[in-house]
Amino acid sequence: MHRWCFSALALIAACGHEPAPVERPLIDEAPPPPPAAEQSRFSVPLEYDFTSILRIVERAVPLKFGSIDSVHQVGDDTRRHFAFEAERGPFTAFAQGNLVHLEATLAYAVRGFYKPVIGPTLSAGCGGRIDQRPRIVVELATPLTLTSNWHLGSQARLVRIAPASEEQRDHCDVSLLRRDITPRVIEAATSGITGHLADIDKKIGEIDLQKRFAEWWQLLERPIRLTDGVWLLLGPEQLAMGRVRGTGRVLRVPVTLAAHPRIVTVAVADTPHVDTIALPALGRDSSAGGFQIAMDGLIDYRTASTAIGKALVGRKFSQSGKSVTVDAALLTPAARGRLALSITFSGDAKGTLRFLGGPTYDAKRREVTVPDLDYDLATDNQLINTYAWLKSDDLRAMFRERAHVPVAQAIERGKSLLLAGLNRKVGSAMTLSATVDSVAVRGIFVTRSGIVVRGLAAGQAGVVVRQR
Repeated sequence: MHRWCFSALALIAACGHEPAPVERPLIDEAPPPPPAAEQSRFSVPLEYDFTSILRIVERAVPLKFGSIDSVHQVGDDTRRHFAFEAERGPFTAFAQGNLVHLEATLAYAVRGFYKPVIGPTLSAGCGGRIDQRPRIVVELATPLTLTSNWHLGSQARLVRIAPASEEQRDHCDVSLLRRDITPRVIEAATSGITGHLADIDKKIGEIDLQKRFAEWWQLLERPIRLTDGVWLLLGPEQLAMGRVRGTGRVLRVPVTLAAHPRIVTVAVADTPHVDTIALPALGRDSSAGGFQIAMDGLIDYRTASTAIGKALVGRKFSQSGKSVTVDAALLTPAARGRLALSITFSGDAKGTLRFLGGPTYDAKRREVTVPDLDYDLATDNQLINTYAWLKSDDLRAMFRERAHVPVAQAIERGKSLLLAGLNRKVGSAMTLSATVDSVAVRGIFVTRSGIVVRGLAAGQAGVVVRQR
């Protein structure tokens, strides 16, 4: 990291008095590390086009059912028999709620046979012409999900099998047999389809998405550069899935990423080391609840001095018939986490007074204040002895009241860096997006490079993954 050094402020005394030795501050190079990051949750809405599932179902469910060469008896009537054959059309699919529905149409033909007591066997049927065959609609449904080992899961069931319409063309009334054969065809088709549901589940369960998710997981583990020497580590820990929903041909899988994001600093030319972990098992029933990330904003001492100078420079102070005017204000770091405020003045007295105090955060005013600011008698003793009237409670109260530094700019700068890190494309398939809802100040630290305002940023974040 960059190292910033500040020389101690030399005291300018009046009337030829030699300045007292100035404290050589022992100042921290950087603020202490933030406490362990709280667990955050990022929304990862995955979209899955299940068109490929159709090919699996097409292979698992037969294209033909029955045969005109296979004759069945009609009930207990040994004189009446029938044979049928049905041909299945292609499946279409659509998502509704948490289910994937698959529909196909069976077009069938029936041949009925009647053996009278005397004479040859008579036959009649329906569906002789292919374009006039009666139709049956078959509808399957399965709740597609992801298993803990990243395979697709299915529990296919037969939802509906019925004539395609109430029209006569979708019913097969064979007068020779004195009945509608459609229920018998439906019964046979039902048996043929349900016998293959387990095959559908098995084939769908063989679809392994672990490799794809592992690639995305590695992207989440990559450090994200915010600025020179400052990096955001998402710290992914686990993915958990909620209830799947879908419309059309797309399933929307609500996945939540549990992570411990943090911001780290390293040497400018370095990339932070990350302890990676293998893609863990998929968790269940989780929902995104937002993130919390500790971030530091820096107020350099020139900026801080300018802010205080606007409140003090040019201000006239009178005491015991004497007056001085503030000419300059300079804020610098001091030992033990304190700030030093040096006030240069002129008038009936001329010189520089030095005050010391510990910074605190005024949440109402959104400013760094120094409520315990007091005379640094170790360096100002000679000046005070010469101008005793300068040691005034009113003067000290004025400096305490006006020695404040706004933190909004530092917070906004840190917030902007964080937002830039959380709103970007990662790799070719992943995009991060986030909003910061609030930043709560959690600490003020005096360092060599400036006043560090530590905030806890809270917001909502998501990861959008584009399928390849």
